[in-house]
Amino acid sequence: MHCRTGGDLLFEGRGILALLKNFHLSFRAGNSGASMRTGPQTYSAGARVRHRDSEAEPLAGFASRKLTAFFNLGPGDVRNLSFLYFATFIMRAAAFAGVAVMQDVMHSLDPLWRGVLFAVYPLAEIATVGYLGALCDRIGRKRILVFAHLVTAAAVFLFILSIGVDPGVRPYLVAVFFAMFGIGAAAKVASTLAMINDHSNRANRAQLMAFFDLVTFGGLVAGFGAAFLALHAFGVADAVVLAVGGLGVTVSVVMVQFLVQETPFTPDLQRGTIDLLHTVLRNKDIQRLLPVYIPVVALYGYVLTFTDNLLGAGTGGPGKTNLLLIVVASLGIPLGLSLAVSGRLSDRARLRRPFMALGLACFGGLAILLALATGAGSPDLQQLVSRWPLIVVLAAGAGTFPPAALAYLGDIVEHAVTGTTFGIYSIIFGSGLIVGPVLGGALTQALGPIAFAVIALGLIGISGTGVLFIREPLKTPRTAVAPESPIPPETR
Repeated sequence: MHCRTGGDLLFEGRGILALLKNFHLSFRAGNSGASMRTGPQTYSAGARVRHRDSEAEPLAGFASRKLTAFFNLGPGDVRNLSFLYFATFIMRAAAFAGVAVMQDVMHSLDPLWRGVLFAVYPLAEIATVGYLGALCDRIGRKRILVFAHLVTAAAVFLFILSIGVDPGVRPYLVAVFFAMFGIGAAAKVASTLAMINDHSNRANRAQLMAFFDLVTFGGLVAGFGAAFLALHAFGVADAVVLAVGGLGVTVSVVMVQFLVQETPFTPDLQRGTIDLLHTVLRNKDIQRLLPVYIPVVALYGYVLTFTDNLLGAGTGGPGKTNLLLIVVASLGIPLGLSLAVSGRLSDRARLRRPFMALGLACFGGLAILLALATGAGSPDLQQLVSRWPLIVVLAAGAGTFPPAALAYLGDIVEHAVTGTTFGIYSIIFGSGLIVGPVLGGALTQALGPIAFAVIALGLIGISGTGVLFIREPLKTPRTAVAPESPIPPETR
């Protein structure tokens, strides 16, 4: 597909690129705009050194000053990142509340067709994230971010209108809405990770990436879990759950438009999408990283599928619900704590590979443990509860992988292609969401949990071997690049 900005009518004033170029408003909240630095940036030994705005006012409040010092942030970073993280949490919660409703509405469909429908989400993400990630590098991050939240809000509200349509037509509408969710996720991941990386340096990158993982994971659990309980435990109508989710994602749209500021970055309108993608894929560090990422995201997709089945297994009465809460707490609490703690340890030690290796080993062990506790297509809650200490240990270990892996990408990427790089990461991640359910569904049922355990060990072995061949970027930093010019006013 020809995606450059040359003579294509699609992108020459009338297409998506032209729309996004004009798709923003410039507002400043109070004096916060003064704190965002737009001056030139330099790179030294792999870390970006920012020239602080001499007119920036001191941060108000004890908490902000402490956070700035603790995470080695600039004056405008705390405010901008706080709004960005909070908006991400709200959007994820609203989106996964919508997914829970869609699952409830589509429960009467044949399992095969239901699986096909849910595959539309990652397929749409994979198909669009490369282009949307490149747009982050060509026209800036914020426009793509606002676009992501708007698409998600539209999908939630449109689904409310479709609940009363003919059941024969509804699956096709749901497929469209899942595609919108996928496009929104693609734009969200590429733009948000690029903005976080713009704010980061080698002293805080894993910690900032860990917070992204935390708000994403927290939004998934809060949105999907709350919607699931509202539908199945309290009998709340589908339309009401969707309306609450739509209201939440609308709030997130307002936040990213009026409160989140564009990060210090100079977009390059002259480079085409294919050129940016080639630049990233020619990077030897990226090529060595692919064998590490691809197997582990497949197992991640399996764990998500297992979690979905786990929630379904907890609807058989108060006794099963209590068992479910124990299992969920054993998984979620140590995983969340590990994300935060391991990110800081990775930054302090200036190491990524050991944390990635530990996370891979524990993640594989967790996937095998969950598979062995699956019988007759549903999890054995009693068996999982009896092994909760082991679940806690493996979940805590698995939490060391995501912050180090995302920070590794930020360490090795050139700043000019950050959005494109995280777009490619999202392609790999979306592929795992397709392969994972196959591993956790038909393959496990056909071959049994022992066969899945062998497959999981093989995947972890591939990823672990890949870790041996990647370099430690903070020990052997990339070549410094030239300073960037200030952000043109029209792109802010």
